Amino acid sequence: DPASQRLTWNKPPKSVLVIKKIRDASLLQPFKELCVFLTEVKNLIVYVEKKVLDDPAISDDETFATITKKFCTFREDLDDISNRVDFIICLGGDGTLLYASSLFQESVPPVVAFHLGSLGFLTPFKFDTYQSQVTQIIEGNAAIVLRMRLQVQVLKENWEKNGMVDEKGMILTSKDTGRSHKAMQYQVLNEVVVDRGPSSYLSNVDLFLDGHLITTVQGDGEWTDQPLNKSRL
Repeated sequence: DPASQRLTWNKPPKSVLVIKKIRDASLLQPFKELCVFLTEVKNLIVYVEKKVLDDPAISDDETFATITKKFCTFREDLDDISNRVDFIICLGGDGTLLYASSLFQESVPPVVAFHLGSLGFLTPFKFDTYQSQVTQIIEGNAAIVLRMRLQVQVLKENWEKNGMVDEKGMILTSKDTGRSHKAMQYQVLNEVVVDRGPSSYLSNVDLFLDGHLITTVQGDGEWTDQPLNKSRL
C-alpha cells in the first residue's frame, strides 16, 4: 500500500527467496538458522540458488540435509522465478541486495535485507532479531520503503528505431542491412556501468534521458540514480 507505506498481503505469503553471498563462511550459520526457521517453524517454501547449495560447507553437512531437500533451487539467467516468490530475504551487505534486485527485471517482491556484510546503507535489519522481524513481515505488520529503479537501454552504433516497441525492449533496424535487432534493456536499482569489455579501445557513449541528449563521454561510463532517481535512462 504506497499510500500508507505499510506492507499488506492480499493472501498469506507461501514462498520466500533467500539470497546469501557465495562461499562466505561467516554467513553459513545465519543462513542455516534462518532456513530452519523458515521451513520448520513458518512452513514456507524456500527458494535458494543452486550455486549456494553447491558450497561443500552446505552440501557436506548431513545434519542440514533434511532442510536442503525441501528447498526449491534455481539458476541465475536460466530459471524464471518472478511469479513464484512472495518476498526475499538477503543475508549480506548492499551488494547482496543489488544482486537480488538484478534477478528480477520486472516487479521485485518485497525485500528484507539483514546487515551481515561490509556496507549496510540499504540493509537496515539486524540479524539477531530475525525471528521477530520475519514474523512481522509474514503477518503484514511492517513499514516499507519504496525505491524507484532505472530502466536502461543500451543501443549499439548503426542501429535506429523502427517504430515498434514492446514491453521488454525496443525493436531496432540496422541502417546497413535492414535486419531487426532488440536493444539490451535492464532494470537497475542503484547504478549502471557501461564497460568496453575486451576491446582495447575506449567506448564513445551518448547518454540520453527521456529522449534528450544529456552528455557524450569517451571511456567506460557510469550513471547513478542519486540525482534523478525517478527518471528513466
